[in-house]
Amino acid sequence: MQVPWFRRDFLLRRNLDRVFLDLPDAAIRAFTGRRQWPPYSLRSYVGGAEDFGTAGDFFVRELQGMGLFTPGARFLDIGCGCGRIALALAVEPEVREKGVSYAGMDVDRASIDWCARHITPLNPRFAFYRADCRNPSYNPSGSQRTCEYSFPHADSSFDLILLASVLTHTLEDDLRRYLDEVSRLLAPGGVIYASFFLYESLEQLSAGIARHGVTFPVVRGHYALNRVDYPTNAVAYDEQFVRELVRETGLSVIEPAAHGAQDLLLLTKRIAPPRDIALGDGWYEMEKNCWRWTKRAFSVELKPVGPRPATLRLHFRLPPAVIQQTRPIYLKASLAGAILPDCEYATAGDHIYLQPLPAELPLDWFTVRFELDRTYGPTPTDPRELGVQVAFFAPCGAGYRDLDPIRTE
Repeated sequence: MQVPWFRRDFLLRRNLDRVFLDLPDAAIRAFTGRRQWPPYSLRSYVGGAEDFGTAGDFFVRELQGMGLFTPGARFLDIGCGCGRIALALAVEPEVREKGVSYAGMDVDRASIDWCARHITPLNPRFAFYRADCRNPSYNPSGSQRTCEYSFPHADSSFDLILLASVLTHTLEDDLRRYLDEVSRLLAPGGVIYASFFLYESLEQLSAGIARHGVTFPVVRGHYALNRVDYPTNAVAYDEQFVRELVRETGLSVIEPAAHGAQDLLLLTKRIAPPRDIALGDGWYEMEKNCWRWTKRAFSVELKPVGPRPATLRLHFRLPPAVIQQTRPIYLKASLAGAILPDCEYATAGDHIYLQPLPAELPLDWFTVRFELDRTYGPTPTDPRELGVQVAFFAPCGAGYRDLDPIRTE
């Protein structure tokens, strides 16, 4: 039981939790089989102490459903806290089997020390480090301004970057810096998972946004604060402003955004489409350049084929959430009046649709149409009817290379 006033000061609250609640919590964790959890004072410092396991399991399911556990994938978790996501990932069998690596960063020394002592031994591919960035709520004595911080990683180092409940505590200058840095760090075809408090208008903000469960009475231009004395406790942004920042940093939003208690934006790098390929219908907006979802039926226009014979290749992925082992997915294609054979796929993972092209093809651009026999239905966080994820023409994730859709023999 915590006095409400103490909840405004995160550091004071953690010190009180450490003195009065860590010891009884340790006994409860031992009795309930949760010895592997961090102490109460660390769990409550970054969110609900009792939903630590539930939150971790939720993120594992989310990332699996998006097909992000690819062989050799590299994850960066900014604001990892005491490991609510890291612990669940470290013990996930699929993460181990596919050699996924993970780097966790946080401004809180106690949380990083606990993760390094308890999570890295569970999975040696998991590493943690502290960034001593100044944050009024979480690290007020930090030695470096967040808006000047550079992550100690090379360009294009990560295939997935998590910013879960980080930008909800970030002021404008620091937000710009974070977006600049994650754009630099993201590999082509990678995804940034970022949560915000977003609003559409000042009128909506002043009236209160019921879905957030937090009020933002202090308006500061493009953003608003829950409290003026602890400005980073909760920060809400104008959604259009955030989208403009995303574009300025070379990123794009994978539509649609998912609005809820926290608003989720999936971001990826903008890649210029190649000159010899044009996407037709059946592709989701802003998702045209790498591992991106299709609809049930989709098409692509290709430039004329040179030497013959030639083979049509479609490199795509079936995420685990899509495939049902007892019922394969069928993919068929047609072009220039010719119907190519159906192909059957019964397992999740990477696949290549490979079929010889007809001998007679138009001399100018021609359209190839693909069609699936079924799609993956809507979920609470994604209302789309989804087909497959396609990698036509960009390096996508660790170890992948360009795949030209036409191969001449």
